[in-house]
Amino acid sequence: MPVTTWIGIGGTALLALLGLASGGLWSMLMMVALVVLVTAVYGVLFRRATWLRLPRKRAAAALSVGIAMVVLVGSTSAYGATHPTVAAPVIASSATAVAAPHPGSKTARPEPPAPTQTPTPTPTPTPVVVTKLVAETSPVPFESTSVPSGSLAKGTSTISTAGVPGVRTKTFSVTYTDGVETGRVLRSDRVTTPPVTQVTTVGTYVAPPPPPAPTCTNGTYVNAAGNTVCRPEVSSSAPSGATAKCVDGTYSFSQSRRGTCSHHGGVSVWL
Repeated sequence: MPVTTWIGIGGTALLALLGLASGGLWSMLMMVALVVLVTAVYGVLFRRATWLRLPRKRAAAALSVGIAMVVLVGSTSAYGATHPTVAAPVIASSATAVAAPHPGSKTARPEPPAPTQTPTPTPTPTPVVVTKLVAETSPVPFESTSVPSGSLAKGTSTISTAGVPGVRTKTFSVTYTDGVETGRVLRSDRVTTPPVTQVTTVGTYVAPPPPPAPTCTNGTYVNAAGNTVCRPEVSSSAPSGATAKCVDGTYSFSQSRRGTCSHHGGVSVWL
């Protein structure tokens, strides 16, 4: 084939690739049909051989032109169907224009204005109202009392029963609107756990004073119980506090019978 044919085929292929990249398959067919159509028309009008190598007869060339035209129209229609054109929005004017009547013509009646559409109001959402019973607790303080005790020394005290706070329970009917508290009513108020009174024991015991030391004429000694006792003494009569008279005539102040008058001849008489 001559060089012109190769150049024509290369140019047509390049335009076909451009059409395929920009608009797809139908755009590619449009570009090829357009090139073929122009080339065939040129060959028919000037009866020259083109790069398509069409015969120089007018009938054959015209047939080539018709086929190219059909392909061009078909691909254009297909491209338009696959690439719809977005219509520009029509802005309606609020005022109706009244055209001026042509001289000599009858006065046209003005068209009535288009009715104004009233926007549909957005419905107000219905609030969600929920009522619940809510219990709240609070401590109840305990009381304190004291009791005397003779077993504890005076001035001392001890807690015999520890105090325990009670529990008060209040029940409310609480209303929530859309999750927010909007009201509450007290339904009950009672002590569910009574408090325990604290008891303190206070000592009242007072120890008696120690007995007075005995008056002894013969001295004293400390017996096994740890008490101070007068030693046996000689007297014409039984002295105060004597418990026995010994054989030798002395009087003993012993606080137990065991060992009484052991160094004085034994017990003569128990007093």
